[in-house]
Amino acid sequence: MQNISSKILKQLRLPRPNSRKRDNGRLLIIAGSDKYFGALVYAIKAASRIVDLVYVLTTPNNKKLIEKLKLKTGEFMPIDSSLLFSPIHGEMPRAKSRGREVNKKSDWDCILIGPGMGISTRTKNLVRRVLISKTKAVLDADALNVLDDKMKKLLSPLHILTPHHREFKRLFNLAPTAENAKAMAKKYHCSIMLKGPVDVIAAFDGKIALNKTGNAGLTKGGTGDVLAGLIAAFYTTNDSYTSAAAGVYLNCKAGDELYKKVGTFYNAEDLVEQIPKTLHWLIKRNK
Repeated sequence: MQNISSKILKQLRLPRPNSRKRDNGRLLIIAGSDKYFGALVYAIKAASRIVDLVYVLTTPNNKKLIEKLKLKTGEFMPIDSSLLFSPIHGEMPRAKSRGREVNKKSDWDCILIGPGMGISTRTKNLVRRVLISKTKAVLDADALNVLDDKMKKLLSPLHILTPHHREFKRLFNLAPTAENAKAMAKKYHCSIMLKGPVDVIAAFDGKIALNKTGNAGLTKGGTGDVLAGLIAAFYTTNDSYTSAAAGVYLNCKAGDELYKKVGTFYNAEDLVEQIPKTLHWLIKRNK
């Protein structure tokens, strides 16, 4: 069982000098609810530092928030939930955004679902449709909380689960250990990023690694949403293991940089701002 280091960043597919728009990742984020909107904000802010395009599906009550965010991110496109999925088999047909058509095959490479959605029939239906859409997806927070035994059978190598210890125990009725994470990743043919004082990345092919970076400041609300946004953003252009390992390593290293400056007295907003600086520094150092 190896420990993750900055070498994982060398495995990332990063923007090339001759890149064009849409070459470097297109992410659909399904998050937020009438009650919770902060998780959506942090996931968008983290992901938009990495990918070229961010699409968002959230509740109507977040419309004003979405309009404000559009002004602060390069390409932020809210989409209509009624047009996202067809009612049959969860397929993703054409949808409309900003007066133009959006098609899953050409407009997003990965889906992040769960942050701040709440536990509801709507959440469960959306998660199920994502699972059967045959699209790469990261399941976080409430997307994990609505998974039942029938839905777990839909998991595949396309999916990354990001539970913390309590979510893992509820989801699998097992202690949140590295051995159990590896066993569940193998059983359900998915990848699992188990969050804790020591993070565990278990891939569907049996690969497993530990992340020992990070500090207590990362227990604050919103930092997990930042992490989910990072992992999903990397997953648009990378494999599941590399995306999960690089995402958690970068998130924690950014937290460690903040710890040097202010101890644990930082929040998710500070973390979002630190991440691109830390990533840039680590890439330059590894050259």
